[in-house]
Amino acid sequence: MWLQLMVRYLRLLFSRVAPTAVRRIGGAQEGQSMVEYSIVAALIAVVAMAAVQALGGGVAQVFTNILARISGIGA
Repeated sequence: MWLQLMVRYLRLLFSRVAPTAVRRIGGAQEGQSMVEYSIVAALIAVVAMAAVQALGGGVAQVFTNILARISGIGA
């Protein structure tokens, strides 16, 4: 699911960025620049997904601890 969402986002991003980038960059640089943008965007997506998965359990545990303390106060 994450992968499909990121692919859709990247397609949307590059459909808007690509025409502008191609106009700015001349000659043989066009393909190379788009590959570089793609690699950077893919790395950002992978890091973001890894961070969400790594921190997800920790954040849930913090809220569970807060709920337990609040429930203990009212009892």
